[in-house]
Amino acid sequence: MRYFTTIFLFSILFCLGCDKPEAIPSYIKMQPFVVKATSGNAWHEITEGWIYVNNELIGGFTLPAEIPVLAEGQAEVQIFPGVKANGLNSSPGVYPMMSRYKESVNLKPGETVTINPTTEYDPSITFAWPEDKTTFDGSTTVLYENRDIDTSTTFSVTLESGFQGKGLLMEVDTAHGLIEIASEPIALPNSGDRNVWLELHHKNDIPFSIQIVGVGQDGFEQGIPLYLFNSTKDDKWNKIYLNLTDYLPTLVRPTYRLFFRVPLPINNSTGQYSALKGKVMLDNIRLVHF
Repeated sequence: MRYFTTIFLFSILFCLGCDKPEAIPSYIKMQPFVVKATSGNAWHEITEGWIYVNNELIGGFTLPAEIPVLAEGQAEVQIFPGVKANGLNSSPGVYPMMSRYKESVNLKPGETVTINPTTEYDPSITFAWPEDKTTFDGSTTVLYENRDIDTSTTFSVTLESGFQGKGLLMEVDTAHGLIEIASEPIALPNSGDRNVWLELHHKNDIPFSIQIVGVGQDGFEQGIPLYLFNSTKDDKWNKIYLNLTDYLPTLVRPTYRLFFRVPLPINNSTGQYSALKGKVMLDNIRLVHF
């Protein structure tokens, strides 16, 4: 006990006799990602960067960002591209379908190093449908079929409804207030240990919803709601990334369909339509997985 007390008092006296200088950080300025994929940045919304310095996680940041780090000298920087998963601003995360960026930089206290990260789809991912079929611009496209009971409602593929080129258009009005369509079936990993994501562009002046529908060997279908889209603002196209990984193990089927439902809005207090018409436009509907 006496030995511990002596060491403790000596430590206090030693610390009182010296002032430890405050560390001066180095700075890393991360620019937005440049995407090396179909149509580049125009087709993607990689808004976040998750940065590691010498294998230590510094954090996730909305880009561009300037970050102080307590490191100096030659350092390995890794930046993982991130998105607002499932359309939630409050839950940005790493987008695992695109590759990380690596660069060796020389950090100096008080100075700033600028990094211009690039990314592309991870070479080991699979597009469930070929890319050219999901754009509506190729010689063949992903097939969709009507599922509502109104034979007068339908969808169309037009140049006017595409993000770039052609796109899928669904319109409703007071005479025909609902459109439901389903994609052709496609096999997807459903064990939960392989990432499965849905990407799509949308522009819509009324809300609509999407489900993932499992198709059994006997043709029986069962759906799970994925997302309810609010109206887009300022007549702008939005891009959304939906993580299906945890949904599919609860709906294990040989194949799956995407199911879109577009109802004309109804005022709950009056029971009357709250709009005379509405439209939903979709493009670049991609299912990607490992």
